[in-house]
Amino acid sequence: MAVDQGSSASESHVRSGRFGQRLAELERRRQQQQQQQQQQTEENGRTTSRPNPYFERALIGHTDSVRAVAGHGNIVASGSYDGTVRVWDVTTGVCIHQLEGHMSKVYTIVLDPDHHAIFSGSMDGMIRVWNWDTGACLRILRGHLTLVGLLALRHGTLVSAGADTTLRVWDHPLRSTTTEVVQQRPFSNIPGDTVPYTPQPAAAANAITNHALAAIVHHAAGNIQQLHLLQQLQMQQRANDQLHQQLAGSSQEPADIVRTERFMLRQHTNAITCFQHDGTKIVSGADTTLKLWDARTGRFVRDLLSNMTSVWQVRFDARRCVAAVNRNDVTCFEVMDFGASL
Repeated sequence: MAVDQGSSASESHVRSGRFGQRLAELERRRQQQQQQQQQQTEENGRTTSRPNPYFERALIGHTDSVRAVAGHGNIVASGSYDGTVRVWDVTTGVCIHQLEGHMSKVYTIVLDPDHHAIFSGSMDGMIRVWNWDTGACLRILRGHLTLVGLLALRHGTLVSAGADTTLRVWDHPLRSTTTEVVQQRPFSNIPGDTVPYTPQPAAAANAITNHALAAIVHHAAGNIQQLHLLQQLQMQQRANDQLHQQLAGSSQEPADIVRTERFMLRQHTNAITCFQHDGTKIVSGADTTLKLWDARTGRFVRDLLSNMTSVWQVRFDARRCVAAVNRNDVTCFEVMDFGASL
């Protein structure tokens, strides 16, 4: 059978041309993709290298982690694990004051603009009150056995929360007009168990600590939690000794060491993780409960929530209270309406 050589060659040429076109089309698409990827990379690079239009300056000075920040106007106060409080002018970035005195990490800060005052709480168990204009330490509030992790100032009332499981309600140390205040007996949950006392200078502070220490030792047998508090008290006693020695070699007057604690609130059984107060009521969370207190009398009112794995944050207004809690490894927000009953 004869084969048309010309026709066969022509068909081969056509097929070869189509194959070449396909290869050319694939190559063109590959190049387009490469160009698009390159353009996207360049665009991303321009985006990340473009200056942040909101950024003004960095405040540099602390030598360890910054745990707490509070501000008013152009003043910012920061507390750090380096044990210092710094006061900054945010318009210039200048550190106005480096406030030294705490013997351990600073965990919390609140400001009082009316008195140009800074309140700082530390792992050393102390609350220090500073003047942000002069940098002077005006007061040292003693009472907590260990870490002061949270502070809140409302309507002239300061409330602090500590790892010693207590909340403390303080008269404003810069507004105090009387020397007699009321404090619950240490480690007592008996309603109305209060005694008046006079704020103590540094020389008498160890006597107060020794009284609490003796109370703990008396009730500690077989109780792991109480033994843990005993260890905290012993650590605080050593801190008291160090502070007394520090003041003995300085120009600071012992009268600057004051105790204006109005109440000690003790119903929690673990370190307090959150709280809020409005001058009349306090809501606090720790261990497995969320508790309600009367800030005016120091009276424990009731448990708002219980049987939780943990509670991490709480906020309330005149009507509702919202708590971020964990129950059986499930995190949720629980909302309470207690406005009508308060």
